[in-house]
Amino acid sequence: MTIKLNDQQAAAANHPGNVLVTACPGSGKTRVLTHRIVKELSELESTKHRVIAVTFTNRAAEEIKSRLDDPEISLYQLWAGTIHSFSLDWILRPYACYSKYLKKGFSVADEFYIRSLKNNLKQKYGFKYYDDIDTRIDRSGNTVSCSTNEKRLKKEYYEYLTERKLIDFDMVLYFAYELMRRINEIPKTLGAIIRSICIDEYQDTQDLQYGILSEIVKNSFGFSKVFIVGDVNQAIYSSLGGIAKTRQEIIQEFEIDHLAHLRLTGNYRSTQRIIDLSINLQADETQVVSLADFADERGIITFNNQDYHKDDIPELIAKMVALHIDNGVPSHEICILAPQWWLITSLGRKLVTMLPDVKFDAPGLSPLHHQRDNIWFKIARLFLVEPEPRLYLPRLRWAGAIIRELEILLGTDLPDEYRTARRLLMLANSIKSIENDGIPNLKDVFRQLMVYLKIKIDDHSSLAEPWNSFFEKANDRLNNPEYNIPSDILSLKKMFKRPGGVVVTSCHSIKGEEYETVICYGILKGYIPNWNSVFDANIDEDVEARRLLYVIFTRAKKNLHLISEYGRRTQRGNSYCTNQNIECVDCEYDALDQYF
Repeated sequence: MTIKLNDQQAAAANHPGNVLVTACPGSGKTRVLTHRIVKELSELESTKHRVIAVTFTNRAAEEIKSRLDDPEISLYQLWAGTIHSFSLDWILRPYACYSKYLKKGFSVADEFYIRSLKNNLKQKYGFKYYDDIDTRIDRSGNTVSCSTNEKRLKKEYYEYLTERKLIDFDMVLYFAYELMRRINEIPKTLGAIIRSICIDEYQDTQDLQYGILSEIVKNSFGFSKVFIVGDVNQAIYSSLGGIAKTRQEIIQEFEIDHLAHLRLTGNYRSTQRIIDLSINLQADETQVVSLADFADERGIITFNNQDYHKDDIPELIAKMVALHIDNGVPSHEICILAPQWWLITSLGRKLVTMLPDVKFDAPGLSPLHHQRDNIWFKIARLFLVEPEPRLYLPRLRWAGAIIRELEILLGTDLPDEYRTARRLLMLANSIKSIENDGIPNLKDVFRQLMVYLKIKIDDHSSLAEPWNSFFEKANDRLNNPEYNIPSDILSLKKMFKRPGGVVVTSCHSIKGEEYETVICYGILKGYIPNWNSVFDANIDEDVEARRLLYVIFTRAKKNLHLISEYGRRTQRGNSYCTNQNIECVDCEYDALDQYF
């Protein structure tokens, strides 16, 4: 497999030993990471050795794997996924017998289950629905500091999970770290197997995550190398514990002798005008040059500062979307952002009504949204994405991942006739249902699959709990008249087809993506960043705001619309004002009125 690299990319990807790569947006970070993985795989000296790629999201892991869909490359010795998935696959499930808490069995509660539990407890203890309850755990097993009332809430929260043999994602990290520190044979074993650890988006890595990975490197006796990629300017998860460690801090954490630091400063994504705008927000003021074919295009950059009332935002955005579609921008190359999820939950439905001929990919339009970590979502994807030649390799990869996860969850092998990805995929392709309604259809094909695999769902809490959560969440969306989501199976299948149309999502969910046109509203003090993050996580408001604005700006290839609306008020009735950090940005904006 040949991956074309420029001089900077090649120098970073091929540099020997431990490497830290600071990569500006659009610089080909994933391309460099993929090349490094191929290089590390080719240099393995034993079939027992492995290369692991730790990504911030499962979607990023899928992107890396999709770029390695080449018959010349064997992915048998590569593992790619999130640190939570790594902790489950490599530490908790194989070594649960050594943990007093886990040895009698456990399941991981998904995001929907945890959110529902927290909401119920917040109501019981007098918290507002928007109050953040931080359940992060430090290396000593302590939760972050909080009030007496919040401590009582957390105590009941953990007791509730314990009674049901459930753990959340924060507990996944803590138990993995605790096992590695207490049972020295675990990191020694992993250190003998893992020869290279590639870490993506290092600036958003939490302290416990650093601790887990560093235990492997420290116990490898110098054989495990690290290849770390990221951008301090995009460190937008400080409120969730993300730490952008310095080069020296990384050296100390991993106890390595040397860490080469290289930079990628060529941007293939955006026009120079977009780049010059974003440089205003950089922490280190690194010079970035556009290498895009359209580098010198002017595009459209607008900033509406308190010109529109909040109730007029849907109509304004609909006009912007129509403008760019009329100018030839494909719908899937347009993205609409807001800093908080509650701001966008109804927007997608309003835009569908205003622009019935335009496709949208928005959270309020899919009953399966936000369930990507649920095993039943992964199985549903196999059934809802219909077979076609261009999707054979991705579906084959999904089938292989399902086999591995099922065997880990069940603690036993699947039947021999379905233990290969190809055979499981063929089985899924052969299963049909006469049900036309989406949810009954999925339940039917799921149950048929489990019969073939000789699995009784009710006998395994690790499958039963996600099952209940998956269908509870889906039914919640489908039965809510506010969402008005079609429930037939053909509509569900259409939601999985790409391109999905104009994307409507949150600013924090847009990391790693790029669009020809980006529209962002809610650029207000107290929204960017959220007040709760400032107070609860004790973060620097201006630093966090600049980083988030930087991420928003740098998602755009050519066109960027920024909106600070008026009419939004705090709980005390005070008006929200424009975030001061955007007012400091030096830019000659275009007048939006000339385009309407």
